[in-house]
Amino acid sequence: MSEMNVRKSLSEQIARASSNKTSEHASQSEAADRKSLSERIAQANAARIDGAWSTPDEQLVEAERRTPFQICDVYCAHAEELLAITGQISAALPSRAAYLARTNPRAATHPDNRSIKAHTQVGNPACAFVWEIRNNKEGALVKSSDAQYAKALDATDALKDLWEDEPWLDELQIAKALIAQIVLLDDDLRAKVLKRANLMAKECADTLAPYLRG
Repeated sequence: MSEMNVRKSLSEQIARASSNKTSEHASQSEAADRKSLSERIAQANAARIDGAWSTPDEQLVEAERRTPFQICDVYCAHAEELLAITGQISAALPSRAAYLARTNPRAATHPDNRSIKAHTQVGNPACAFVWEIRNNKEGALVKSSDAQYAKALDATDALKDLWEDEPWLDELQIAKALIAQIVLLDDDLRAKVLKRANLMAKECADTLAPYLRG
């Protein structure tokens, strides 16, 4: 089997592991590839004219990254610590806006996909990985060495479960999923955290059940 076929086979493992939502995005990319070249160019030009690919003000993006953390005091108090961690992931992956601008220019022109929020939502690495292998024949991933490719594949496999089959997440969602996985994979942490979680759940449930259970 040729090196390219081996890589395609490996990428298909990730494609199968991703959700129907993830698969839909891959299908959209394949459908776009079947369109005539002139139509695709026209769409890309229209997207540029409409500003779908423009990058919003950095201060607005940074402010929007923090918006999900304002949902409660605990998240808000630790927002900067968590963003310092998740920011490493978001910087390495395409945003929702960037991913759609590259893979589906027509969808990228939709107001929801060109909003400030869309520039802070982080794309599922499985989606980006599979698209790169299938469509970007001159890209760094396709041209990487076997060792580099294997490392990228392992990193994608490790991260993709944080998305729980969603095509994109905000950084609070990434932080919660990452912390949950770290805790559950560590025997000592798991025992301590689950014990405390159980105590909190029981105390609150016992207090509220007589009044709210109905």
